[in-house]
Amino acid sequence: MRSYVWLALGLGLFSGSTLANTGFGVTLYGGESSNQSLHTSKNQVVELKDGTHFGLSFDRYLNQKRYGLYYSMVETEFEDAPIQKVDMEYLMFQSAIDVDITDNLDSYIGAQIGVNKVTPNFEEPDHFFAAGFYGGLKYNLGAGFSAQTELRWLASSIKNSSKVRCDGSDEDVCAWHFDGDVLNQFQLSLGLTYRF
Repeated sequence: MRSYVWLALGLGLFSGSTLANTGFGVTLYGGESSNQSLHTSKNQVVELKDGTHFGLSFDRYLNQKRYGLYYSMVETEFEDAPIQKVDMEYLMFQSAIDVDITDNLDSYIGAQIGVNKVTPNFEEPDHFFAAGFYGGLKYNLGAGFSAQTELRWLASSIKNSSKVRCDGSDEDVCAWHFDGDVLNQFQLSLGLTYRF
């Protein structure tokens, strides 16, 4: 009879440790965004001002792996014409692997794929394919919370020649006429995760 009690206790501990490594998590992000220069099809250079961003992710955790959705909002403007503003909204499917460093400190690396909705205040919004990689460090604070710092690379394939005419009649529109350029953006974030 005692052997059954020990077996039941052992299975209970095992299942408890398994549940501790699974579940769901919500993360809030905030930080700085850095933008690469863009070149239009008319060989003009578009410099987007670096700025701040905020984000939110919802992930499913399975042991040392996780996958989920990431949303990020970036507000920026032209360096030489602040009246021309550009908003970007990323919606990405992401997946990452966690690597233990110490009992409370983990590193992670992941990849993402999705869409970037670009909304200039002088042109109709458009959607572009986006992908990239990310990685960082997270520290377990206890009670389901962890703090993290992260670097994320987002690359959007900008191509809107099908929507915008650039015949020289409107300089503002021509300044946003791309044909296959890539917008590289880097986000350095601090985040807070709650797992349940």
